[in-house]
Amino acid sequence: MGMGSFAVNSFVIEYDDLKKICPEEISAIENEKFFGDVDWSVIAQWQTWDDPDQLKEAIYDLYVNNEEEVDDIVEQYVEIYDKHITNLKNSFNTKTGLTLYFDHYDMEGGDRYDNPGDKDGCIFCVDGMVQLTPAGEKFRDIVTERKWTQYG
Repeated sequence: MGMGSFAVNSFVIEYDDLKKICPEEISAIENEKFFGDVDWSVIAQWQTWDDPDQLKEAIYDLYVNNEEEVDDIVEQYVEIYDKHITNLKNSFNTKTGLTLYFDHYDMEGGDRYDNPGDKDGCIFCVDGMVQLTPAGEKFRDIVTERKWTQYG
């Protein structure tokens, strides 16, 4: 791991497996207007950073004319994509009992040994995979999971 790097880990479901569980929701996103330009990478940035401007900018970039007329279109599609993402998360939770969330992977900032299981920079992370044992539950307030990097 290079200088300035830090360790990140998550339980991840790869795109093909997610698509098997939630095919209609994935198709709804990928068949939506602008998805050719608003790809999984942009969705990951928007969701990871809770920054709808990532999505807005991707749509604005498609228009070169009067920005004022485009504002309504952009806002409309942020709402549409938000609804699709919410539907995907809810469907995944209903079908699995687990929580789906997104992370963004920047290949240029990563490492050659990375294998985050991303789809075009979008990592489909899953919460709810670990459950404490009864003994662990007793000490959950004083025993915590920690992660760090070490050079050696």
